[in-house]
Amino acid sequence: MLEYLTREMFLDLARPAAEGCLSIYVPVGDAGGRAAANRLRQILRGCEEHLAARGVAPATVANQLRAAWELVEELAHQINNHAACVLLAWPDRAVTYRVPGPVPELVVLGQWPHLKPLMPLVTDHATYYVLSLGKAGVRLFAGEGAALEPRELPGAPSGLDELLQYDEFEPQRQLHPGVPGAGGERGPVFHGQGGAADELKSQLQRYCQQIDRALLRALPETRAPLVLCGTAYVLAIYRAVSRYPAISAEAIVGSPARLTLAELGARAWKIARPNPTEERRAARERYEALAARNNHRVAATLSLVLPAAAAGQVDTLFVALDREQWGRYDPLTGAMELHETQEIGDDDLLNVAAVLSMQCGGTVYAAPASEAPGDEGCAAILRPGFPPASAVAPVDAGVESV
Repeated sequence: MLEYLTREMFLDLARPAAEGCLSIYVPVGDAGGRAAANRLRQILRGCEEHLAARGVAPATVANQLRAAWELVEELAHQINNHAACVLLAWPDRAVTYRVPGPVPELVVLGQWPHLKPLMPLVTDHATYYVLSLGKAGVRLFAGEGAALEPRELPGAPSGLDELLQYDEFEPQRQLHPGVPGAGGERGPVFHGQGGAADELKSQLQRYCQQIDRALLRALPETRAPLVLCGTAYVLAIYRAVSRYPAISAEAIVGSPARLTLAELGARAWKIARPNPTEERRAARERYEALAARNNHRVAATLSLVLPAAAAGQVDTLFVALDREQWGRYDPLTGAMELHETQEIGDDDLLNVAAVLSMQCGGTVYAAPASEAPGDEGCAAILRPGFPPASAVAPVDAGVESV
């Protein structure tokens, strides 16, 4: 299952093809994978007919659809009713994905790959770190998605076992949050055994400070999220003494030794993955504030957004997932045609605006139209320092629909 796309992964997919790019989204609904496979067969036969009608050579058609036909057999065994299968096929290559649903069925055969349904999966923050504080030792991992890779942590102490006689203290400790420390964190408060408790706390503080110094040397300039894993009382002390700037509020509490690397990665990614809803809300507030005082910094019509995206002027774009504007656009000449319904060779111009914005380093938020500003399915915050975007006069071709 494809859970995320980095910007680099997305941009690798976001290349147009004059000969045509085929994008197919097939949901696996209640009827299951076999029904979805049958539907994909129907779609592919129709695509073969359309490509042949456009004069595409049979060998090119066969090459472009080879991966799709292979996907048919895989789909027949797909049992996840909450997923969708995606095929993106260029004349020289093809890729397939399974993505979280729901995703409506869609077939696009235009110059641009239709990537808009995948945009909620794109993140600039797929990298994070996991610090495991266990009895047997301290381990640092670099994470990307749910995959973890061990990283060296020179200078870190070997572990708690010998230093703290961990098993002797653990059953007799009672711990609750104390008053805020210098970093705003509440330090742990120990009860029981008098001097032994004070000594344990002091040793744990020194232990965690040593770990933190090693961590800051290993990651001197990063602000990537750090997910902690360990028992609650050790994590509380580490938080109180750490100077790392981006420790995740949520942690994996329990003995790290009880988790496989895959389990640790899956749980850490759930904590570290960005929250696009909050980011989108903050971006919309920024858009509305700019729109209220400076109309030159925002654009809310497709005729303004498309040329701005092609010129690299878009800082942030909001685009509707549940709406399409079919037509054709040439970024070099600025020529644009709008069609009321989808036609052979059409692209969703909202998708084109999103892809062009991403290619020029912009941020794109794809969400239902009800959650985005504007009335045309797209709205943009423009970068400062550019002249106001000039609107393109679209041609309403009114061509016969398919």
